[in-house]
Amino acid sequence: MKKISHSSWNLRKSYGHVIVRTGSHCPVNGLWQPAESTDEPLFVFEGSIMPTHAGGSAEWMLVATGRRLADSVPW
Repeated sequence: MKKISHSSWNLRKSYGHVIVRTGSHCPVNGLWQPAESTDEPLFVFEGSIMPTHAGGSAEWMLVATGRRLADSVPW
């Protein structure tokens, strides 16, 4: 498996949110939603390439991490 360096993540923190552009590697497992959109969030795995939205490039905002979701499960 190829190791992804942190410098290639192309992260931008804005008002406490993590935002990643289409085509960048996902920095963390979690639910991601297109910034400035009310569309349903989707789960993206760490290391995956961030997808397009509505046929074009988008900025994706982290809504919830996989850890938070796992912590909320009452198993």
